[in-house]
Amino acid sequence: MIKLNYPVFWQKSGLIPLLLTPFSWIYIILGIIRKFFAKQLKLPAPVICVGNITVGGTGKTPTIIWLANFLKQQNINFVIITKAYKSKLKKGTLVNNHHLACEVGDESLLLRNHGRVIATKKITDSVPILNDLKPEIILVDDGLQNPNFHKDIKILTIDALRGLGNGKIFPAGALRNSPKKALKNIDLIFMIGNSKCQDEYLIRIIENSNKPLFKAKFNLITQINKQHNYYAFCGIGNPDKFYSLLKEYKIPVIKTLSFPDHHQYLDQELTALNIEANKHQATLITTKKDYVKIPEKFAIKYVDIELSFENEHELNKLLYAKISEQII
Repeated sequence: MIKLNYPVFWQKSGLIPLLLTPFSWIYIILGIIRKFFAKQLKLPAPVICVGNITVGGTGKTPTIIWLANFLKQQNINFVIITKAYKSKLKKGTLVNNHHLACEVGDESLLLRNHGRVIATKKITDSVPILNDLKPEIILVDDGLQNPNFHKDIKILTIDALRGLGNGKIFPAGALRNSPKKALKNIDLIFMIGNSKCQDEYLIRIIENSNKPLFKAKFNLITQINKQHNYYAFCGIGNPDKFYSLLKEYKIPVIKTLSFPDHHQYLDQELTALNIEANKHQATLITTKKDYVKIPEKFAIKYVDIELSFENEHELNKLLYAKISEQII
């Protein structure tokens, strides 16, 4: 699984993408080989898999949280599976409130607040725990490109602002695979972001795919004192999305600092941030995903968000119908 900072050249054509094109072909060939030799595992319950076709943050984790809340409303028993990025995990683990981010991953801790979570490096390691828990539905966070397990409902999340970037395959661009081919196997498309999508090619191929498209935006659900100045920092796949949200809600930000996705913060880093914030008479603020891995001794504010969809009633009906087909 690729976890990289999002370089500027992924958003436009130029010399660097051109020079990297041969490596894109290698990436494509390796993907074909992986798929050819994969043995697809059938998990012990129907799977809703959320993923993307680009490298970087597209709103997968907020989507999983939204789905978890939806399943709770329908009284459907579910389990969430995460990949435990940048953790020390050796085997599949049922996450509890005593785990640390370095043990099970930051997303696992965040999602633990919304349901039962299995953190695992390999999907096969989740099976014994799933057999014990006996869920009606399994939510898989980020697994569309994994050919090693069967998926019953596939949801594609797309960042509205970045779209498909320069339209080239990794590493020349942000794409993991061909958008046209990927859309053939997708059940639902979620276009996520508070900006209007300007990617005309993306809009066109979505329209031509005839797949259900639902647009969502982020809502801030944390009370933030706007009389203070803030020093914003984060270690997520799309930091600009966080900073733009703060700006949209008119939260005064005097400085920002971005770390790599899933960054494990050291005490000295947080201490240095605190000193810098104090110089500017500002308060440190970060995302909830970052906050769950920061020791309580550091006085740091966080923002919590939730997704809201256009035509949410229509989405609820369609999703319930698709799930009912699987669990009846």
